[in-house]
Amino acid sequence: MLYTAYLKLYNNAMKIGVFGGTFDPVHLDHLAVIRGAIRALNLDKVLLMLTLNPPHKPETVTDYAVRREMLTVFAEESGLPLEIDDSEELFAPKAYAYQTLPYLKEKYDGDDLIYLIGSDSLFKFTEWKRPETVARSMPIAVYPRGDDLGVAEECDRLTALYPGSEFIPLPFVSHGISASLVRFMSETGDEEGLGRVLTPRVKQFIVDKRLYTDYRPIVEKLKAELPAGLFAHSLRSAEWAVTHAWLQGTGFKESFLAALLHDSAKPFSPMFPMDTYPVGTAKPVCHQYDGGYRVVHDFGITDPAIVDAVTYHTTARANMTKLDELVYLADKLEKGRNYPGVDELRAIGEKSVSDAVAASLKRSDEYLSGKGERPDALTLQAIEWYNQKNGRHNGT
Repeated sequence: MLYTAYLKLYNNAMKIGVFGGTFDPVHLDHLAVIRGAIRALNLDKVLLMLTLNPPHKPETVTDYAVRREMLTVFAEESGLPLEIDDSEELFAPKAYAYQTLPYLKEKYDGDDLIYLIGSDSLFKFTEWKRPETVARSMPIAVYPRGDDLGVAEECDRLTALYPGSEFIPLPFVSHGISASLVRFMSETGDEEGLGRVLTPRVKQFIVDKRLYTDYRPIVEKLKAELPAGLFAHSLRSAEWAVTHAWLQGTGFKESFLAALLHDSAKPFSPMFPMDTYPVGTAKPVCHQYDGGYRVVHDFGITDPAIVDAVTYHTTARANMTKLDELVYLADKLEKGRNYPGVDELRAIGEKSVSDAVAASLKRSDEYLSGKGERPDALTLQAIEWYNQKNGRHNGT
């Protein structure tokens, strides 16, 4: 043991953090994590391992060459001991941690490598491809995202689950910035917001190359059509949706567009004779069906998942999709909402969108019952469906 330690000292062994990610885009939370890890683990440098084609992402990412150029700008600007590693290119078209980490271990033989992951990845670690290989490749240091609740306990559990592994909770919490939030700000033209979440040169890189502006025309069209207050609500709903989409495994595009357009028909509704809507539909509910129509015919979006999420965002329905749930809840919990019980629902939604939908439906049913009213037929079906799913009947 002493001889090994002596050899490492003699050979100028380094302590290296391995920080992988899509970096689409790279932002200030990444910088905070790197700085915190360098301090907490006494790292000599950090490898930025740029993901080629992330296997866990539900949609395509920005071209690898563009992301690498952006990451180079970030590394130069940071003033930190960072090195971009392109090892994932060797495992194209998709690389997994169980492949890349052993390769890095061999590539940096004689150095001490530590893998850095977020707590969101920690709690899904057993779902990774060949997690036992990843766990035993090198120590894994975990930075909490949002809060550190349960992180230390999960680190202990996984260390025991995979003999020979070591999961280390880090003593800092990330700021809660996400790539989805940055993309939301870019899509909506919020350059002031971008300045709060990006380094100056990375922000300029994104602006100059017009990255993350695919849906700007839709945003501008909606802004021109809706009253200011309703447009602001739509933006806040889209922000909630994209920043919680990771809980549902839904992609940025569908989450952003469905939440953004959910109330697109509200000023014009009802758009058709009342007898063309489902029997018993109240006038205030018509806008969800009209919204589904407008998504296709006025905005040119034909993705059935997006159309359905807009079409049922007010009433909900039985057996909702992940996107349905996300948009329904985004409408109810966006930061401009203020009604009794909203903070409790928000707290539930931070952990489980599905549980928060069930709780919101139950609250809505109780509220209407107190007024002597009944919910829409679809809402009643949704309530019953969630009751059965959660082992309840008729709310009991």
